[in-house]
Amino acid sequence: MKCYHLVLVLNVCLVHGFNLEPRIPVIKKGLSGSYFGYSVAEHQEIPDDDKGRPKSWMLIGAPLGQNRQPETNRSGALWQCPLTTYKTDCTQVITDGRSTEGSLYDTKHTNSLGIVKQELVVFLPQKIVLITDLIVAAPFYFNRAEGGAVYVYTTLQKIYKEREKSKPVKLVGREESRFGFALTNLGDLNKDGYEDIAIGAPYEKKGTVYIYLGSKNGIITVPSQVIHAEDMPEPLQTFGYSLSGGIDMDQNGYSDLLIGAYENDAVALLRSKKIIDITTYIRYLKKDGTVQDKIEPIDPNKVGCSRRSKFKSYMSGVKKFSRVWFGAEYSHLHYINRTVNLDTKKLEHCQKEIVYLKENTRDIQSPIKFRLNYSLIQEEPIMPVEGEPLPDIKNYPILNQQESARVFEATFQKDCGNNDICETDLQVKARLNLSASTVKPNFYELLLGERDEVVVDVNVSNIGESAYEAQLFIIHSQSLNYIASKSNDSAICNLHNATIVGCSIGNPFKKDKIVNIQVRFDPKELEDNKSQLEFVIFANSTSKEIKEKEPIRLQATVLKQAELSIKGSAKIQWAFYGGPVIGESAIKHLNEVGPKVSHVYEVFNEGPWRVSSLEVRISWPFEVANDKAHGKWLLYLEELPTVQALGDGECILPSGQVVNPLKLQDSVSYDDIDVFQSIISTPLPLPHNHTNHMRIRRDTEKVVNTRTIIDKDGHRHQNCKAGTAKCFDITCFIYNLQRKQEAIITVKARLWNSTLVEDYPKVDEVKIGSNAKIVIPSNVIIQQENLKDDYAIAETIVYPDLLDHQDGEPVPIWIIIVAIVAGLLLFILITLVLRKLGFFKRRRPDPTLSGNLEKHRDDNPESEALFKR
Repeated sequence: MKCYHLVLVLNVCLVHGFNLEPRIPVIKKGLSGSYFGYSVAEHQEIPDDDKGRPKSWMLIGAPLGQNRQPETNRSGALWQCPLTTYKTDCTQVITDGRSTEGSLYDTKHTNSLGIVKQELVVFLPQKIVLITDLIVAAPFYFNRAEGGAVYVYTTLQKIYKEREKSKPVKLVGREESRFGFALTNLGDLNKDGYEDIAIGAPYEKKGTVYIYLGSKNGIITVPSQVIHAEDMPEPLQTFGYSLSGGIDMDQNGYSDLLIGAYENDAVALLRSKKIIDITTYIRYLKKDGTVQDKIEPIDPNKVGCSRRSKFKSYMSGVKKFSRVWFGAEYSHLHYINRTVNLDTKKLEHCQKEIVYLKENTRDIQSPIKFRLNYSLIQEEPIMPVEGEPLPDIKNYPILNQQESARVFEATFQKDCGNNDICETDLQVKARLNLSASTVKPNFYELLLGERDEVVVDVNVSNIGESAYEAQLFIIHSQSLNYIASKSNDSAICNLHNATIVGCSIGNPFKKDKIVNIQVRFDPKELEDNKSQLEFVIFANSTSKEIKEKEPIRLQATVLKQAELSIKGSAKIQWAFYGGPVIGESAIKHLNEVGPKVSHVYEVFNEGPWRVSSLEVRISWPFEVANDKAHGKWLLYLEELPTVQALGDGECILPSGQVVNPLKLQDSVSYDDIDVFQSIISTPLPLPHNHTNHMRIRRDTEKVVNTRTIIDKDGHRHQNCKAGTAKCFDITCFIYNLQRKQEAIITVKARLWNSTLVEDYPKVDEVKIGSNAKIVIPSNVIIQQENLKDDYAIAETIVYPDLLDHQDGEPVPIWIIIVAIVAGLLLFILITLVLRKLGFFKRRRPDPTLSGNLEKHRDDNPESEALFKR
């Protein structure tokens, strides 16, 4: 905590000045509808002996009033009004309109289509340089929100002599206010040697009058006072339609202003009052007790004190968030209020206050500004009742508006040059931790998935004087997420908003200092249509930069690579068909169509990046191809295809295609496989009723020639690519397919049994295939090196039923004859071979063996008897 003592010396004196008091005006009323106040003039009669008191009154014109001339009606009237609190004590000036005395010097007016163009010219003689200024009013000027203008031409004599073009000062009013409709010279109200003016805007709200002061540099374009009709004690309309000034009507030494408001048939005289001028002297109290004019610079690194004070009213810091606060007795407030009593004997006052600098104040370069506001404590003026004396205007002085507020400042000690201005030169170098382009500088390539982070590496150096509140800013894409930062110094980085990272690199960031900061970003949430990244990097401070530098721009081309592949397979790889042909109209349930068939496609993302959205287009063979508009059913779609993926997905059918178009019922009382196997295993009995016979016959009549392709093995193929099947495209959408993830698409259908039985009764097999391909949407930017695996086929092989009973065809006669001849030749050949081997040669019995048998029988009579039995 640091405290400083400042001394403020307040010197108060009374000076001549100007201010109009709208709360206690002199108001006069005329006859209703007479336009009383359409024109006004201040008038004062000076006695010849110069000893008497001048007489003042107001002259009011009423153009619709009666002037008492015979045989006239509303020919205009002139009224003379005194300075009293009575509103209707004006007396009419008698005029007969027949006077020929005097001369008419000039009159000018222009009427065009009911529009009055008014030019009001006022000459202001300047006594010092004897040069006349010209003020021209254009109340009907308009431009957007502006209505009315006043042009102030100065130094006309010099311009005339040197033949230069005059460039006036232009004052403008608000829209449709007729600013400048009335204009009057107020004289030198504040005794500064320059004339002041009043400008009327009778149609700004209910009417407004502006007061402008002159100066040595010409007219001050900011009005010193703005008087509204609402400031009057009673309501008035067209306030400021006519003006007159420059005369001290109440003889208090200050000029007054007379204002007309003809719509209310009223005028108001605003009297001016004294201004108390205030002069302040600020001194810095040193430790040795002496004071000096200039406040010594504050050292923010040391604890010290200095003093200051104030005169009455209000004192505070200027910034929205003050860096200082006053002593403990003020509860650490950044403002204080004091009341000072002064009299004619003592017009000087001195007050001391201690000011404390808040801890951790970042801004230690820009001066601490203090504002002193002064105001007088006095009773509010009250509008008197009619008949009462006019309030003495001397009882209501005001402070000089140009001196009532004072701003002064205290500076800090800075490591800067002799001019007390820190001129710094911050140098920034930056790069990305990516593959740099060899062609363009500051261009890089980001392969998403290859790196988990993008790092901006920045070096900041200062080759100039100290930079205060030095900061580094990195503007990045909103799709990047800030992670953290690290530095070789005490630099601190924070997320300023969704697209800006701000780093405080020093306060002050001294000369020849270098800091390195690495800021990390996460690219995982990059939008898929984002093809470029840009980083804008710059450093600044509250010090003065010697030379403005362009921000560094680093650009990275975003490469999103994802190797996608698709594989197709049939969940039921083969099936059987057979049995009788059943017409379409005879089928009521799905299990009567044929066996179930499922084609499955697996989509895999090898990476390294995700794919937010992709399409898989499946060509589905729903009919057999022929030369007609519709073919026979082939794979009958029984439910909408499904997508199984972590990121979700869906499938849609093209327009005109629906699931289960025949609205067949899904019978739950039968097992699909068992029922169909029984159909193809056992021939169905032929229908005997007339209705079924007609139905089958009608369906049979619709049979047309189909297209087929036979491979070298004699197998039939039905698919979309070969054109042997009619197909429609099923479009499946897969969302947010991450790296190393897969999505599975399943298409379930029924094989239309009757079509195959009728068209392919005697073939070995029929191959029915669908095909699918991966399609990347145009708004998704993904690169693939291998596109060959983006296409796949799923194929189901079907076989005719082996148990199906069909009548055989007769064998040709020539085959029978060839078979007989071949059999005879084979028989002859076998016989010859056997004969050659001696198979047919007969052997004689051995006589020795015969003798042995007889002998044996004689020796064993019992055995012989046994044989005989």
